[in-house]
Amino acid sequence: MRSVDAPQGDLARCIDVLTDFLTRDDSPDRGVLLGADRAAHAAFEIADRHPERVAAVVALLPGEEAAAGGSPEPPCPALLLSLDEDPDRIESAVVDHLREMGRPAAVPSTYPVRLPPLTAMLLHDAEAMRQRAELGPVHRLEAADATTTWIVTGHQAAGEVLASPHLRGDVEITPGFRAQCPELAAEHRGGTDTISVDAREHRRLRELIGRHLTTEHVSRLRERVQRRVDGLLDGLPASEETDFVRRVAVPLPVLALCELFGVPDADRDYLHDWLVRRLSVPPPGAHEDVDAYLRRLIEAGRKRPGDDFIGWAIAAEGDRLAEDDLVSAARLLLVSGCRPTTTLLANGVAALLLHPGQWQRLVDDPAAAEDAAEELLRFVTPYPLGLPRRARCPVDEGGVRIPEGQLVAASLMAANRDPSVYPDPDVLDIGRAGKAHAAFGHEHHRCLGEPLARMLTSTTLETLARRYPAMALSRDGRGLQYRKNRVRYLLELMVVLEPRS
Repeated sequence: MRSVDAPQGDLARCIDVLTDFLTRDDSPDRGVLLGADRAAHAAFEIADRHPERVAAVVALLPGEEAAAGGSPEPPCPALLLSLDEDPDRIESAVVDHLREMGRPAAVPSTYPVRLPPLTAMLLHDAEAMRQRAELGPVHRLEAADATTTWIVTGHQAAGEVLASPHLRGDVEITPGFRAQCPELAAEHRGGTDTISVDAREHRRLRELIGRHLTTEHVSRLRERVQRRVDGLLDGLPASEETDFVRRVAVPLPVLALCELFGVPDADRDYLHDWLVRRLSVPPPGAHEDVDAYLRRLIEAGRKRPGDDFIGWAIAAEGDRLAEDDLVSAARLLLVSGCRPTTTLLANGVAALLLHPGQWQRLVDDPAAAEDAAEELLRFVTPYPLGLPRRARCPVDEGGVRIPEGQLVAASLMAANRDPSVYPDPDVLDIGRAGKAHAAFGHEHHRCLGEPLARMLTSTTLETLARRYPAMALSRDGRGLQYRKNRVRYLLELMVVLEPRS
């Protein structure tokens, strides 16, 4: 027997307390919930949301309510008793009910699949998300003391959530889905800049970036990025084991971003240090000098405009360009363009080498690198979850009523593995054609760095396939170690570019 101190006067809070109890390590995988009055209604709600965790419900309700049935029929055995009954009779009825449950059924019964509670760690697990998507489109993320968050699965449902006008990004959320304390909700919000700012400012920054970070503009950087790719690969030992993550996947996005913003060679170590090391430190300490540096870049760009994002914006906007907006836009692109691209390069190359037939297809036709990059974006999904946003009013998603103020996020991984959209979704196929993936999000929350990420990834894949057709993992792929937070990324990827025959 376990007892939970649930507040009787607040049904929503009572449900939250019971849900948090089920997430504890010492909580049983499956049990009978017994509750009185409000706690009984909470038990029915928990049984409806998590049938895999609840074997039965015993509800003690006021007399008239018990006689009326008290609640919609739950997906498990239920015993309703009146609070007016004699305590001894209540105890006897409960014991008899549990004994009856323990007897073998006369005919085989079908029960809902038993799944562990959905935690932040499982958001990276394609199989775990597929199982939940099969059970329904909306699932509650279980994390004690965390902000209540609902995860939406499925390609269509994810698109609806990402486009919904009823959801807004107005809160700082940590990787554990907890609202940040005021001391850390600093002026510089790092990767969430255009998520937590005022909606009008959010739209203004997106429009500024969208006007000047176009596929056409980014294509003008391809030769410069190609030189950076070749330069990194030239410095690697061809026939010895090397860490692709440390030597290529981490520095290459920084170099590409330096080209995008016209960062002088002398300052590239500074930018690398900020993006790779210092961003892991909570603000404001990690960012206090960055705006000043970006303003110096803008000042230099005004005096001598370059063929880069700052130069494009200055040339096109003229006196209409607000320096503060350009600083915010640049900071956003630098932050959001680094870690996800590193993840895509590392996890994507690992996926290809773990599927030798797909790697060979790319080697046979390096020009197919753009198609390969699209399939890797779907298969790897660098950001497995869209940024959570808050419901500005009660929202109905997939038959679930989400109260105002709670968080909703789309599982981009589940969307990208939706079998109704992608045949054999768990199969890596670099020749896959058809429905576009959801890795970059959707509509007004679509990734603005999309053109640069696509160009950098396809350039790198084509170069690797052309220069090192025999490239292979130097260790057993089953030993790959991933770090899992908001981004699931490889800690290292040991490869040999030109294995000795």
